[in-house]
Amino acid sequence: YYRNYHARHLWWENDLDKTIHTRIMGTLSFPKTRTKLRVAVDEIKNYTYFSQSYDITEEGLRTGVMVTPMQESGGINLLTAQLEQNFRLGILNWENQFTYQHSSKESVLPVPAFNAYTNLYIKFKVVKVLNVDLGADMRYFTSYEAPDYSPYMGQYTVQGNGENNVKIGN
Repeated sequence: YYRNYHARHLWWENDLDKTIHTRIMGTLSFPKTRTKLRVAVDEIKNYTYFSQSYDITEEGLRTGVMVTPMQESGGINLLTAQLEQNFRLGILNWENQFTYQHSSKESVLPVPAFNAYTNLYIKFKVVKVLNVDLGADMRYFTSYEAPDYSPYMGQYTVQGNGENNVKIGN
């Protein structure tokens, strides 16, 4: 798929090296307090990804869309630290997950520096048969250049527009 692709609007043939992904991960789990701490370090060599670039007209339309498979020849390091803390009081449940991430090549593998996920819900049974989870969840993440979607490929791509790249998050 990355090496050879022939379509109406996109066409390429590439000689790509094999991706090598190494991960060292450790997890501490405390079942009594429902706490988990996970730390991981990833090294990815010859990371292959899609990059998308385009021109923006005065009306805000995209023209000249180009999707290109790219390969980062050097290594990319990704550090992840995650804390998970869950609470339960009767039928009330509160699940929390906080994640710190750092990519050594944000232009190739963009990730938000901090993610938070929380889920607050009540869990009960109706007529001793039907399990019901009723509640709400929330996600928060810091600002980063999120992947762009390419309808041509049906894939998410890294933004390749330089100063016109769009950041999302807070």
